[in-house]
Amino acid sequence: MDKLKRKKALPLELLAPAGSYEAFKAAVENGTDAVYLGGKSFSARASAANFDLEELQKAVRYAHERQVKVYVTVNILISDQEFSELLNYLYDLHEIGVDAVILQDIGVAELIHRIIPELETHASTQMTVNTSWGVRHLESLGFSRVVLARETSAAEMKTIAEGTALDLEVFVHGALCISYSGQCLMSSFIGGRSGNRGTCAQPCRMTYQLINDKKQNLLAEQNIGDHLLSPRDLNLAEELAELKRVGIHSLKVEGRMKRPEYVATVIRLYRQAIDRIEDQQESNAVAPLLTPAEHQELLQVFNRDFTNGYFRENLGAELMSYSRPNNRGTRLGRVARSERGRLSIKLEGSLHPGDGIEFWTGRGREGVTVGLIWGNGIETTEGLPGETVEIEFSGIAQQGDRVFKTNDALLMERARHSFQEGREQRKNPLTMRLSGHAGEKLCLEVMGSQRKVTVHSASPAQMAMKRPLTFDYAFQQLSRLGTTPFWLDKLEMETDEGIMLPVSDLNEMRRLAIEELLKQTRQIVDRQTYRQRVERWKEGQAFERNSSIGLKKDILPQVSVAVSDPLTLQAALKAGGKRVLIGGEHWRSRRSFSLEEIRGSFLDCRKQKVDCVWRLPRVLNEAQSESLLIDLKKAAEWEVKPKIMVSNLGELEMLKSIDREWPFEVDYSLNVFNEGSLAYFRKLGAQRITLSPELHHEQLAYLAKWPGTEVIVFGDLEMMVSEYCPVGATLGGKKGERCARNCTKESHFLRDRMKYDFPVETDQECRMHLFNVKILNLYEELAQIRRMGVSTVRLQLTRQTPAQVQQSVSLFNEAWDMLQVAKKGKWTSNDGMAELSSIFPEGFTKGHFFRGVL
Repeated sequence: MDKLKRKKALPLELLAPAGSYEAFKAAVENGTDAVYLGGKSFSARASAANFDLEELQKAVRYAHERQVKVYVTVNILISDQEFSELLNYLYDLHEIGVDAVILQDIGVAELIHRIIPELETHASTQMTVNTSWGVRHLESLGFSRVVLARETSAAEMKTIAEGTALDLEVFVHGALCISYSGQCLMSSFIGGRSGNRGTCAQPCRMTYQLINDKKQNLLAEQNIGDHLLSPRDLNLAEELAELKRVGIHSLKVEGRMKRPEYVATVIRLYRQAIDRIEDQQESNAVAPLLTPAEHQELLQVFNRDFTNGYFRENLGAELMSYSRPNNRGTRLGRVARSERGRLSIKLEGSLHPGDGIEFWTGRGREGVTVGLIWGNGIETTEGLPGETVEIEFSGIAQQGDRVFKTNDALLMERARHSFQEGREQRKNPLTMRLSGHAGEKLCLEVMGSQRKVTVHSASPAQMAMKRPLTFDYAFQQLSRLGTTPFWLDKLEMETDEGIMLPVSDLNEMRRLAIEELLKQTRQIVDRQTYRQRVERWKEGQAFERNSSIGLKKDILPQVSVAVSDPLTLQAALKAGGKRVLIGGEHWRSRRSFSLEEIRGSFLDCRKQKVDCVWRLPRVLNEAQSESLLIDLKKAAEWEVKPKIMVSNLGELEMLKSIDREWPFEVDYSLNVFNEGSLAYFRKLGAQRITLSPELHHEQLAYLAKWPGTEVIVFGDLEMMVSEYCPVGATLGGKKGERCARNCTKESHFLRDRMKYDFPVETDQECRMHLFNVKILNLYEELAQIRRMGVSTVRLQLTRQTPAQVQQSVSLFNEAWDMLQVAKKGKWTSNDGMAELSSIFPEGFTKGHFFRGVL
């Protein structure tokens, strides 16, 4: 409870992005409390400039001198072959003095907790945590902060905050991912650039058509735009007081790929908004936190139009920027006329030389940089709203065409000026006290906000013959702090009248005091101790691995079949399935399992000696978690507890809250990418663990040494799960709970510019699930997979017909059975592949089995 009270008393933290040192300085000089940035390795923005160790050390020193914290992103999935480099990197970060690391990989989190718990850890939004249950699990892992999923509402934030002592961080401004972060494999599957490895190609910003199974473009008449997966930018500037009220501590601005001027402008404006919250609370006033002109600056520096995301409700189409996936600028006016190399514009906003403007014509968009401006035939340096001005223009534009300002030269100049080298303004106030008597060395006490130091003069003070030491002269000398991060706010002087001290002594006292103030005072784990901890961790990992290998003989290699409804379950059993995963998402396109049907299915499977597992949904919000908890408590009373496959950390925590010994398995959505993650879930009691579908065959072979590994070898590859539904938003009037449910009337697909049709499914909670065009098929690789020692292969058949399920299960069962060591005879894949091709005419992909994402 004390921790909860302490958390509520914490001031809001403004957290800025920095993809370069310039952007870092822009953030610090414009008032941020903390900066998050990435190193050259292990960062989710691999294409940003990022920081090498020397630059990082320089940045940390600069930030700490100004009482700004630095958080370093290590927020990707790490492969086993990278752990050696990672171990060195983590110690370097600790030695440099970073304030925290931001993590996605649960194996890395467990590693840090064991080898260097002195390094504070924050859970990245890539961990897909949006419930109090998930936060509770992270707390047990040693995290001090969690970055909540962007889909978390204000009401859910409040519930989470009331139940945890962890700091909560949320995004408040910048680009939105349309998918739940950490659950998007779209860029990975389409082009091999994985968001979980920091190389997302942003296919969500491309054009798509919404079509049905008759290949009809369902939005052809609406003319809303073709960027059906491109959201607007988040802007919660006017919600900051509410965020503070519900218990959020850190306000995160997205933008490590943005230029320094963007960072400077956004951070300056959010700093002003946060400061005004305090002013309003003191005066009991209620007013907008930013003026209209300041809101205009936020728009001007970059926007795809703004939204408050899921903060209040699901906004449907109002979340999206269908017509444009990049900066749209601000409305400047309309073309009045065009003639003789000049263009007249009726202005709705101001215009200056150097501004970038864009014309939206019937033929597309054309951009120019403004040179000379004329008003009433006279050259001018500014055009004002309401005026009609002329500019040089050699393109084609028509009267009435809209004009937008995409770059404001004066705003950019103001931003650049704020972080210009040698013009640093962010400094900390000092109080100094100079005391002493004639014949003694003078004492100078210097007090900053966090430390106090004391130094003495080199020589004793003497009685002055001509020029005694005055207050003004002492202040003048002691305030010469130059490029240091300090300024002299107050000087107290308690010395004998008429004494003197050489100016060189005063200057030296000042220098020594500042030098002492800037010294690092924190405790650092020495490298030898760190190496010893690492060796103990490696020995423990090897012991767990070797101990587990002996258990593999107890696990019979099997074919798992994941199905989502009773009819396909019966088809799987009819085909001889000996292990079935039932449940998962409840599609609106078909009838799913009720709780009673799940119970009945377990009883039927037990009679047939079939291993049955209840597979839980990939994503749940707070209310849905409570509903599932009720069902799990009912299931706990069954004669035999059902085995559960968890898909997120919240579900695992719920299960353990009911019965810590409840048998469970781990699904692929928990991104088990390395031995550390695998060992973590094994230690918690996981009986089987489905490995990440982004693993290369060599990585799979390494992890297959462990017992209970499951690999998806056939079926639908889910690329994305989102609270946004393109069908409901464009056809069903989706907003909040309101929707016409068009998703139940026919099948839907998103067609990309290459004419590939990606299947869309909507679950009972109105989430959109986007699937790959082609079916994953590793039938031809089964012999290789069997030789790896993989315990179980899975057929992911949650959208298939009963006939497709029955034929697929029969083929894979026969092949897997033939490949058992004890079996004689030679298996070939030719006949099976021909039959699979006839069942699934859409074609196949090998996924990442050969290419991987490293």
